[in-house]
Amino acid sequence: MIRKNVAFASIAAALLVSGAAFAADAQPAAGAFPLFQAQDAVVSQAQRADVHAQAVAHAPVAGNMPVAQATVDSSLTRAQVRETTREAIARGFRPASGELS
Repeated sequence: MIRKNVAFASIAAALLVSGAAFAADAQPAAGAFPLFQAQDAVVSQAQRADVHAQAVAHAPVAGNMPVAQATVDSSLTRAQVRETTREAIARGFRPASGELS
């Protein structure tokens, strides 16, 4: 009886362990292995000169800004603006800056 139980237990263990090997599908999951399929090569019909001419025609604005910035016409020099700013700060004016602005 013991001999039969040992044989039965060994067969059952072998079937239990080998069952996991047969549980997988015949088709592997997507991305499980490299699939080499012939892909069509795309050849561009545009010439280098045509692409260059198109890039030059649609060049970005200087500074890569999407909107042209308005220029400020001022008759004051830089030194005069700095002096005016110092005087305003001395009188208590503080420009809004930081997290609370």
